[in-house]
This record gives sequence, C-alpha cells and structure tokens, in this order.
Amino acid sequence: MHALLDLRHLPPPEPMQRILDALDGLPPGGCLHAFTPHRPGPLLPLLERQGYAWRMDDLRDGGARIAVCWLEDAAVLPADPP
Repeated sequence: MHALLDLRHLPPPEPMQRILDALDGLPPGGCLHAFTPHRPGPLLPLLERQGYAWRMDDLRDGGARIAVCWLEDAAVLPADPP
C-alpha cells in the first residue's frame, strides 16, 4: 500500500494529525507520502519514537514532501519522495 496525502491547504497542526491518523492503518511494507504546507519538524521525533522511518524534501514554496514507513521497511522509502 502506498498512500498520498496533499495537506498543503491545511493549517498546523492538522497536517501532522492527519499523517499520524493515516499511519494507524499502515501495513508492513506500506509507505505514506504527504505534501505539507511547512516542514513538519514536530512530527519527526514522534515518528521515530513510534517506530517509523522517513525521508523528506523541502519544496520551493516553503512546504515539504515526506515519505513514511515502518522502520523495518525503510528500504521502500524512495530516494526522492513523490
């Protein structure tokens, strides 16, 4: 499963909450991709504490794109998230 969320239109902290909600159902081998309006700094330590791996790119407009998967599935993370 690979899911894509475009959360750029939402104010903080909604993008972070929606990402966390979407990860609740992430199966092994799955990857969640999300576009956010800002770099989701507060989200990153939460992901690590909950056993997720992530990759993030900053966007020119100040937003970010992030790919998240379970730590043991880190090999499914793209070199460049979509």
